[in-house]
Amino acid sequence: MHDAQYLKIEKSARYFLSGPLDKEYDTICFALHGYGQLGQYFIHNFKLPDLDKTLFIAPEGLHRFYLNGTSGRVGASWMTKEDRLKDIEDYCYYLDRVYHHFKVKIATVEKVGILGFSQGVATACRWISKSSYQFDFLINWAGAFPPDLDVEESIRKMNPIPVHLLLGDEDEYISMEQFKSHTELLRSQGFKLETTTFKGKHKIYSEVLKELFNKL
Repeated sequence: MHDAQYLKIEKSARYFLSGPLDKEYDTICFALHGYGQLGQYFIHNFKLPDLDKTLFIAPEGLHRFYLNGTSGRVGASWMTKEDRLKDIEDYCYYLDRVYHHFKVKIATVEKVGILGFSQGVATACRWISKSSYQFDFLINWAGAFPPDLDVEESIRKMNPIPVHLLLGDEDEYISMEQFKSHTELLRSQGFKLETTTFKGKHKIYSEVLKELFNKL
């Protein structure tokens, strides 16, 4: 087998907003979707009247695919196991470009943070760890820190800010026992975390989201 060769290319990446750019906001939050989701639908979780002082920006993963067979519904992914290190490098660069694209708007708000859902949790953790940009909070919803995370660098970036981990008690992919074990491991490594459990499945619930943002 020959070693892979690489070529940097330009690619069009899309994102979706929860509200108009010409409005004044207190907070900007980058919302990173889960596996098989699309940004255009994911953003609807954040179009809530009670959160209209927060602008949510939902970049879409660069890998799109048919969810079943070769036609029908389409989803997106941040990465797969194939050539994963290059995919991580690419999406961290891509997300930094999204941040830079909104830097003028970001300069007008009090806080800027990241919310990762499901597969987006690992994406969020890697991005905040590798990025030179500073964030004011990190929300990890129904997902886990990736095992390849640089623990020392991640603690340096995460511990000065609120880091919230959330999980529903009927989540189809993560049990409460797994959640407890995961948070215990992270705390033993030195991470400072706030955890929230709620009644629900593997999805974002508006009431839980609103309550969380009231705490930030």
